[in-house]
Amino acid sequence: NKPLGDGRFQFDSAMTGIRVRRGTEFKAGDVIGTLNAMNHVHMIAGPSGDEMNALDALILPGVADTTPPVIEEVEFFDQNWLPVETKGGSERIKLANGARVVVRAFDRMDGNPERRRLGVFRLGYQVLNSDRSPVTEINWNISFDRNPSPDAVRFAYAPGSKSGATGETIFRYIVTNKVSGEAFGEGFFDTANLASGKYILRAFAADYFGNTTTKDISFEVAK
Repeated sequence: NKPLGDGRFQFDSAMTGIRVRRGTEFKAGDVIGTLNAMNHVHMIAGPSGDEMNALDALILPGVADTTPPVIEEVEFFDQNWLPVETKGGSERIKLANGARVVVRAFDRMDGNPERRRLGVFRLGYQVLNSDRSPVTEINWNISFDRNPSPDAVRFAYAPGSKSGATGETIFRYIVTNKVSGEAFGEGFFDTANLASGKYILRAFAADYFGNTTTKDISFEVAK
């Protein structure tokens, strides 16, 4: 190990809780840290307790993203977390009461390896008629433009989600719930205002740079 030798970084023996005084200046090309074997770093900006996405505050040279998120699957569950499924392959899913909508999705940035799966910046859904004309506006219920409360985790991610240094990464977002900054809560897809008939639910997944993916799932309201 080599001594850090840079007085701008203040710490007490162990390299944890490193402090940089307010007003300290850095020039382009200055070394500000190293990466571990996993080769990634987490960045936030803003005062403690009011952190924001670092991309809102920093201009990072060479950062580009033209790769849209990937939606792998869209599922319906009832309020007791029982899956709402069709009885036959040609039938539509039938909804009669409030339901949960879970979207399995992930994101990538330009240059990421195929195995890399990142979380999605923003998710939501919209209801369409069978001819794809809109019934509702897009409900952007989940947004990570601000660091959410730790208590919001179970409202953002459905059971079965997992992420780690090894193994498969799975993000299953409960897009009927609300998670945005400090605001979070449980919600359901309410069919009470829909007449009996056939509809389409369109799931949306968007990244910070505006790339957006959609996936449609047909359903029927039976009253």
